[in-house]
Amino acid sequence: MDRYLAFSPLRITFAGGGTDVEPFIERYGGAVLNSTIDRKVMVTYEPDPYDLELSSRDFLKSITLVSESNDVLSKLYKLFESKGVSKGRVIINNAVPPGSGLGSSSALITAILKLIYAIKGKEISAKDLAAESYALEKNYFNIALGKQDPFAISMGHFKLMEFTRSSENMFDLSDHSDFVQELEKRTLLIYTGSTRESSTFLKSQIDQTENENSKIIPKLLEIKSIAYKMSDAVKANDINSFISDLNRGWEIKKELDKNISNKKIDDLIEEAKNNHAQGVRLMGGGGEGFLLAISEKGKLQELQKSMSGFSDFAIRISFRKNGTSSYKI
Repeated sequence: MDRYLAFSPLRITFAGGGTDVEPFIERYGGAVLNSTIDRKVMVTYEPDPYDLELSSRDFLKSITLVSESNDVLSKLYKLFESKGVSKGRVIINNAVPPGSGLGSSSALITAILKLIYAIKGKEISAKDLAAESYALEKNYFNIALGKQDPFAISMGHFKLMEFTRSSENMFDLSDHSDFVQELEKRTLLIYTGSTRESSTFLKSQIDQTENENSKIIPKLLEIKSIAYKMSDAVKANDINSFISDLNRGWEIKKELDKNISNKKIDDLIEEAKNNHAQGVRLMGGGGEGFLLAISEKGKLQELQKSMSGFSDFAIRISFRKNGTSSYKI
C-alpha cells in the first residue's frame, strides 16, 4: 500500500476575527482578512499490517486501540476507524503548539480529512473539505469556532473572506504583489509563552450575540468594517493605513471580553512598539498564543532581535497561496 502525506498551512488574521461566528453571520454577515503562511501541520500515513497507531509529537502521546476517552487523539482514532482506516501508522506534526491562535485545530482536521480521502483514492474540493471540517469540529469535536479557519486554511491565499447565512466567498488579494511583498518583509510572529482554549472566548461571544441588543454587536460590526477598510488599503498599496486599522481592530477586539488581553500581553505589545513595531495584535480568540507584529519599514531584523529577549520564539514568516494538500510519497 502507498504512503501518503497531507499538510495544512497555518493562518494569520489581520482583521475581522469574531465576525465569522454563528449566529452573528446569519444576522449580519461576516468579513475576515487573512493569509495562510509557511508554517504548517503535517500528517503522514505509513502502511503496515498492524492495528492502527496514531501518534502526535505535540501531545506526546500515541494510541493503538480504541478507548472510552474523549480526548482529541482518541476521537481522531475513532474518526480514522469510522472512515475505514484501521491499519498502519498515522504521524502528526505541528509547527506550533496547539491553541496558539494560528488555526492549528482546523489545520489538523483539514489535513486529516485530506489524508483520508487520499488513502481512499478520492478527490474533494477545497470548499467541500472546509465545510466538512467545520461540521466535524463543531459537531464531533464540540469545538466552538469561527468559519474562517477551515475555509482559510483549506483554500489558501492572502484574501478577504465573506460569510453569510448560506455562503462562504473568497476574494484573492495575492495579485497586489507590491503590497503583499512589503508586508511580508515586515511581519513577525512573537510567542507569548503559553497557549489557551479559544473556545472559551467564542462561547461567551456566541451567548452574547444570541441577544440582538447585546453591547458587543456594534463592536463586531465595526470589526467587520475594518476588514473591508484594510482590504481597500491593500488594493491602494497603503500600508500605513493598513497598519493603523490593524491596531484599531485590536483595540476594539479587547472590548469584547476583559480577558482577551492581560498585563503580560499588553507589556509584550508595548515592548514591541518600543522596538520598531508599527502595528501589533494578538492572534486568535484571546488570552495567549502569538502576537502578530508589523515592523517599521526596514526594521524587521531589529524588531526580531529585540523581541527575542522577551520571547523564546519570535519568527519571520512568508505568505503562501497553497491551501490543504496531499501527496503520495
